[in-house]
Amino acid sequence: MKNTSALPHTNSKRPALLWGALCLLLLGMLLALLPQARINSSVLAMLPKQALGTIPPALNEGFMQRLDKQLVWLVSPGKEANPEIAQYWLTQLQKSGMLATVKGSMDATNQQAWGAFFWQHRNGLIDSATRERLQNGGDTQAQWILAQLYSAFSGVSGQELQKDPLMLMRGSQLALAQNSPSLRLMDGWLVTQDEQGNYWYFLHGELAGSSFDMQQTHRVVTTLASLENQLKTQYPQAQLLSRGTLFYSDYASQQAKQDISTLGVATILGVVLLIVAVFRSLRPLLLCLISVGIGALAGTVATLLIFGELHLMTLVMSMSIIGISADYTLYYLTERMVHGGEASPWQSLIKVRQALLLALLTTVAAYLIMMLAPFPGIRQMAVFAAMGLSASCLTVIFWHPWLCGRLPVRPIPAMTLLLRWLAAWRSNKKLSLGLPVVLALISLAGITTLRVDDDIAQLQALPQAILAQEKTITRLTGQSVDQKWFVIYGSTPQQTLERLEAFTSVLEQARQTGALSGFRAIPLNSLARQRQDLTLLQNAAPAVIRTLQSAGLTTVTPDLQAMPATVDDWLASPASEGWRLMWLTLTNGESGVLVPVEGVKDSVALHALAEKQQGVAWVDRKSSFNALFALYRAVLTGLLIVALAVIACGAVVRLGWRKGLISLVPSLLSLGCGLAALSFSGQTVNLFSLLALVLVLGIGINYTLFFSNPRGTPLTSLLAITLAMMTTLLTLGMLVFSATQAISSFGIVLVSGIFTAFLLSPLAMPGRKERKR
Repeated sequence: MKNTSALPHTNSKRPALLWGALCLLLLGMLLALLPQARINSSVLAMLPKQALGTIPPALNEGFMQRLDKQLVWLVSPGKEANPEIAQYWLTQLQKSGMLATVKGSMDATNQQAWGAFFWQHRNGLIDSATRERLQNGGDTQAQWILAQLYSAFSGVSGQELQKDPLMLMRGSQLALAQNSPSLRLMDGWLVTQDEQGNYWYFLHGELAGSSFDMQQTHRVVTTLASLENQLKTQYPQAQLLSRGTLFYSDYASQQAKQDISTLGVATILGVVLLIVAVFRSLRPLLLCLISVGIGALAGTVATLLIFGELHLMTLVMSMSIIGISADYTLYYLTERMVHGGEASPWQSLIKVRQALLLALLTTVAAYLIMMLAPFPGIRQMAVFAAMGLSASCLTVIFWHPWLCGRLPVRPIPAMTLLLRWLAAWRSNKKLSLGLPVVLALISLAGITTLRVDDDIAQLQALPQAILAQEKTITRLTGQSVDQKWFVIYGSTPQQTLERLEAFTSVLEQARQTGALSGFRAIPLNSLARQRQDLTLLQNAAPAVIRTLQSAGLTTVTPDLQAMPATVDDWLASPASEGWRLMWLTLTNGESGVLVPVEGVKDSVALHALAEKQQGVAWVDRKSSFNALFALYRAVLTGLLIVALAVIACGAVVRLGWRKGLISLVPSLLSLGCGLAALSFSGQTVNLFSLLALVLVLGIGINYTLFFSNPRGTPLTSLLAITLAMMTTLLTLGMLVFSATQAISSFGIVLVSGIFTAFLLSPLAMPGRKERKR
């Protein structure tokens, strides 16, 4: 045994004490940061911070939050119109206290206020059809009034004609009815009917809090389910349909919790049992916990310092780091278990230190590449992992030689099997050449059949029951939730309205050309348009009066005064019910209005339309996210190629041309087999697949580095990387069983890629001459 005194400073306590002081500093920083920090449980925070053209960010955020809080219900009493059941459901919702607002029927007071507003502002609320009839002197409007007067179905009363001889209020009401042809007003309720003749009463509400707060969301969904049971107990014939982001958000969070509870427990138990079974001692488990704990401390502090918060899903995803950070401890402890009787703890450290630091460098580089992903949660995980793994590795280097003194020296488990595997790699050319060739052919076969799919829908396994209800509501109301709309914005409410009016004619042309089937614009005119309409009325009134007088109505006199309707007046009145959601004004006066569209045939063409107009942006959330996925997938592909080139250069410099290129084979084939497994499982390549490949490269190369360590022994290295592979698969491999397709594909690539890297790692085994040197 070498004399440890010949190795000055290797067993000095100073580095260990300094590292201990730094850990205490990190603990103090954590205690100082925690009171101001928050654990963010919002699903929305996991999505990319999307740049939607030139929309003011505050307007965009305000619309997104408002839309995501909306809830819609349809209540059916059956084939007989009866608002009693709908009123019961409305009352239950109001009593629950979960909603900021909930609307159903319009009582007599609101109906009077609604009618009064349209009457008082009838000259300012002229619709586009009436405006067109008023052109050219008003003869067309006069003939339309006569048609209404003599129609048996219009129900024009003498009182209406006396008060509103130009029938402006009737025109605006008919235009409003055309905006929602599926819904009609009955007893103060908006009602529709399905193909079987069942009546459906329409209700809508807004959440008091965020629809992406996991705890609140689940509480609301649970309460709504309980209220629905009470409704059906009270009225067995009742049917209820629900729609809202809330239901999807709750489904996703509950699915994630289920994955954590089942897969997380299995992961921890598996790692614990593996360590205890191999070392037959609790000390290695304690040392693993120390390094993992210090890593978690460093990762948490770094994340809070950079981001100011820690997302709940970051903590969940960072559980995968347990298996990787445990690798450093296991590699060192394996060396001690095998050679502890003939070498001091510091001599063992010198043998493995270079391999540990190289392994740390490659893994941290892989995680830092993930910082380029557009997801805040993944960026947090990358910082957490990079700092956490660094702290875990340094804990092994600075502390473990002092803490492993009583680690029992034991024979290598399954030594005969491991020796046969090593001997086969040395002497059997069929294995050392044949296995890489077979895996290369498998990789080629899988890669040639790969399909690329950047659909964001893979992020969540959508529940069929919720989807079915949403489709039914869309069919019954004609109001879809495709999340495709134009945003028109301006520095003032009037500028916004003027831009909306200018863009409406463009939309009409797009509808006529088939780019879209329809759109909905708020029924409010700008003050400039209202002044123009008043001039139209004054010019058209004489012709209308002459026509009515020729029909025997000699006492009618239209009121041609200005009746301006401002945005504030409109928002404060019942007339804006159902439309307020589409308008938003900030405190600085900036305003925006949504124009939802339906039947979009060409999203790119509509985007081009918006770019030609000032203050107009086209929003197609799904297409935007898909394009973002495709962009970052391409970026990560390029980075993987660059990383492989850097690894190849480093290996050649360190090991020489021949050995360096051979050591690159496991990395290349681990990537190829990961993609092939994805293809054979019927899944597609997306951004998450590329993120998994980054980890495969960063983790898999560790096995090659451990094996190529000339100071180590192949048998010890094989045992160490076998344990490392098993712990990694126990932590990351559990993702394969996730119900979410994106996470499942992430796990498939990781498992197959890392296992391939393990199988081929003996290719980097140094020869006897290299180890002796």
